[in-house]
This record gives sequence, structure tokens and C-alpha cells, in this order.
Amino acid sequence: MTEPPLLLEIERLTFGFDALAHDGRQVVFVPYAAPGDRISAGVTERRGGYLRARIESVLAPGPDRVLPGCRYFPTCGGCQWQHVAPAAQRAAKTAIVAEQLARIAGIRDADVRPALPSPADWGYRARITLAVEGRRAGYRRARSHDLVEIGDCPIAEPALSAHVDAARDWVRTLRVPLRRITISAAPGGVAFAASATARPGPGDHAASEALLARVATVRGVVLSGGGARLVAGDPTVRVPLEPGLDLEVPADVFTQVNPGANRTLIETVLSLGGFAAGERVLDLYCGAGNLGLPIARRGAIVLGIERNEVAVAAACANATRLDLAGATFHGAAVAAALRDVPAGTVDAVVLDPPRAGAADALPALAALRAPRIIYVSCDPATLARDVHRLVGQGYRLGRVQPIDLFTQTYHVESAAELHLT
Repeated sequence: MTEPPLLLEIERLTFGFDALAHDGRQVVFVPYAAPGDRISAGVTERRGGYLRARIESVLAPGPDRVLPGCRYFPTCGGCQWQHVAPAAQRAAKTAIVAEQLARIAGIRDADVRPALPSPADWGYRARITLAVEGRRAGYRRARSHDLVEIGDCPIAEPALSAHVDAARDWVRTLRVPLRRITISAAPGGVAFAASATARPGPGDHAASEALLARVATVRGVVLSGGGARLVAGDPTVRVPLEPGLDLEVPADVFTQVNPGANRTLIETVLSLGGFAAGERVLDLYCGAGNLGLPIARRGAIVLGIERNEVAVAAACANATRLDLAGATFHGAAVAAALRDVPAGTVDAVVLDPPRAGAADALPALAALRAPRIIYVSCDPATLARDVHRLVGQGYRLGRVQPIDLFTQTYHVESAAELHLT
């Protein structure tokens, strides 16, 4: 017997694809619903503490429901919140950061500021990464490993969408199989960076050179696999950090995907840190110097630590090019390198770890007894977990500033200040 549909009023967005409602006292998670929606929903899964359901019809749209801006939504899993107005997305992200700090870190009165907006809600990404299967390339289907061969991506800069076909042509001409290919905005066009399943050979170099000759706006490519790194053309990406300060990095080195919002992130870190000339600052998981170089520009003495040797080489080259002698960078795993830093020798620490957080480095970080820590995170759950551990080691959480680097998705960047008590 088919059970009757649920009549639900959507309360809020959660961290992920789902929005939350209640059927009596039962929690119900519904993907692609918007706050304030009144919907008819069919149950798809029953668990001990909650239900999952799908929208059968929207009886009355909530005030924040909007039309998606992409023809692949919601089939493509790259975006999850295109059906929600950007202002409501930011409000939800602020609430999610506060909720994670309350639930995981036990800090119920955290000073979480309203999320700062991206300068653009569409066309903001300067880098997109396509998964590769055989000779096919695209995004992953929502909640699936299946491939969706997109033709364009409205949250990316138009130049990136314009080169999706060229990227696929390169994939088809290479002899070595690929895992993924990244298209990045570069001076005069784009640059490609690909991860291969094996070591690229002479045929792959020839195919790459042929691509550059055929498509003038592909400025360079990097192909890595099997311990080799093949470079053709000039795959340099330029990232403006603040007026008069640009970062130049190879296309296979991590940079923030949203250059406009990254400038807001840098301004936030500088404001929270209050870095002064002569201060000794550790920049952990420093990449190519996205945060460390602006801090050094204020006269601080910065030591960056990063395990990716290509990123470290780029950071050193940028410090030299920009005449920032106070910034040095060291290639090492962060947790191991911190054990060699004596306690009491740094005035501040900035860290921007990967999504998994900095759990392995926290004991050594806490042992430094740095008076203040600025923690940048792209995952509120791991941020809350690590803040909880630092608070247990004598730190106090100050301001937390979410920033909407990833509009149309549930992801959120945050910068949090911690002070030694």
C-alpha cells in the first residue's frame, strides 16, 4: 500500500544537499527544498532518528526560492543551492557555522559574524575541475559517481566554459589515461592541469604541444603522473591578492577558486590578525603564499610551511619577485615541521589546512603557545572539531567570520581568531 505524501513546511537549509522540516516530532530531510517552502513529499528512506523524502510538488514556494541559473541543475552535483536566493544562502551558512561550533565545539555563544558576500554570485570561479573517465570528461552527477558531460558552467568565468571542448580534445589525444583535468583562467586565456594514472611519455608531450599550436588561448599545460611532471607552454596562473600584489603560480598549484572573495578573505585575515612589523608569524599549509605574502607586506617575519614542493617553489619565487625578504617558505609536512619550532618563538600562527582540518598538527601547534592563531577553514565541522581541541589547550575563541567563496553551493569559508588565555 502506498503511503500518503507528507505535507511539510521547510524550516532551514542544512550543511549539504538537504533542507530540514518536521512531520510532527519526526525530522525530515528533503533535498532541493528552500526555506519557507510548503511541499508535498514522498518518503524515500526511514531511519531511526529521521526520514528522507523527495519533493513531489511545491504547494507554495518560500520567499527565498528562485529559478536555478544552470541547465544542468540539479542533475549535476557541483551546485546544491541554486534554487535559493544568495542572501538566504549566506544567512544559512552563517547559521551552519554557528551550529557546528555549538554542537561539536560546545561553544554556544560563539561570535559568528554574518557571512560576507562574494563580489559575484555567478561567473566567479577562476578554476574548474572535470572528472575523466576514458575519453569523457565532466562533473559528477548529484550524489553519484556517474559522469555528467557538461558543456558550460555558469558559476565559472566564461573563458573556462569556452575551453571545455578543448580540454576534451586534449584528453582524447593523450596516450596516458587521466583522472581529472583542471581548467584555470590565465593571462591571455586558460591553462590546463591534469592528473594522470601513469607516467606521461613523449607522445603525451607531442599531443600537448599540438594542442597549444592548435588553440592559441590555451597558454600552457601541466600533466602529472607516475612521479613525472610534464610542462608545455606557460601554465602560469595570476591571482590578484590585494592592490599591487599578485600571486603567480603554476596551474597545478592550489589557489582559491573565487579571486574576488579571496581578496575579502585576505582582508579578513589581516584584520583578525592585526599583524605588526617585526612580528614572527608562522603560515601553515601556506600553499604558494596566498596569506603569508600579504602578511609579510606589513613587515612581519613570515615562515611558511607546505608539503607540496611545487607550491613552495612558487611561494619562494613570488617572495623574490615582490621583494618580500621577510617571507621564507619551507617544504615539509606541517605536523613534523612544527616539532622543530621552539615554544614561545612565534607571535602568531595562520593556518589554512585542507578540508580534513589540522588534527595531526594540533598537539605541536598548541605546544608552541603562540599568543594568537588565525584559523582559515573550508569545512565548519572540522573547524569546530579543531577549535574544540585548541580551547582545551588554553585558547579562547574570538570572532568567526564566514565568507561566501562558494555561492550556489553549501560550502563556506571561515576565518576564526583564537587567543591564548
